[in-house]
Amino acid sequence: MDSVLILCNKSPFGSNSAYEAIRLGAGYLGLGEDIDCKVLLYGDAVLTVKNNLMVEKIGMDSMEEGLEMADLSELPIIVTQEDMNRRGMNKEELFEFEEIPIQVISRSEISKIIMEFDSVFHI
Repeated sequence: MDSVLILCNKSPFGSNSAYEAIRLGAGYLGLGEDIDCKVLLYGDAVLTVKNNLMVEKIGMDSMEEGLEMADLSELPIIVTQEDMNRRGMNKEELFEFEEIPIQVISRSEISKIIMEFDSVFHI
C-alpha cells in the first residue's frame, strides 16, 4: 500500500472519530516515508480544526493534543470550504500548523482526491 486517505465527517462533539482519524494518519506516516497519507475532514468534522474552540466549557478534552500529533508527524489535513462556510468558519480560524498548513478544497474535489489513493478509510 503506497497511499492512504482517511475520511471523517463526524462532529468532534460526542465522538472521537476525527481524533482517531488523525491518530491513524500519524500512525501510517510513522511506518515510513514511503506512505502517502492524508486526512480529509468534511461535514461536521471540519470543526475539529477550528482554532480556539474551547471545548473544555462543555466538559471535553482539548483537541490540541491530536492536532499537535498531526503537526509533528507532518500529516496533511484537508477540509472542505462549503462545510466550513455552513458552520460560519473561515480559513483564518483554522488551527495553524508549523510544518504543513491545512488545505481547503471544494466539496466537488472529494471524488477526485479519493481516486488518487490506493486505500480509503472512512471513520
